[in-house]
Amino acid sequence: MRGFTLLELLIALAILAIVSIAVFNQGGDTARQIGGLEQKTLARWVAENELARFRLQRRLQDEPLRPGGRREEVSHGDRYWQVVRDITSTDHPSLYRIELSVFALVDGGEVGPVDTLIAFEGVH
Repeated sequence: MRGFTLLELLIALAILAIVSIAVFNQGGDTARQIGGLEQKTLARWVAENELARFRLQRRLQDEPLRPGGRREEVSHGDRYWQVVRDITSTDHPSLYRIELSVFALVDGGEVGPVDTLIAFEGVH
């Protein structure tokens, strides 16, 4: 009976090792992508929450819209975020552009912007 030679076994092991490395690398890439998607999703929720809070406060306090910027640190999803709100006028005198940029706060520094939300608000 004839079996495999040592050379054939070494070649089969080398092919198995190369395939294993490729599979493990792909698994690491997938884990990094999932982490990035989680961070981007949380940043979008932070931006939407801050826009809703801004609109609600404005209506409750009956404040007029004024162009300008503001920075605020918020906590969401066991993470800290820096939200930069910039209000600018548009060509239409009764319409303002609101841009919310969300940065992740990591080790005391800002990372990002992770997400940016642009909305328009009219003067009522």
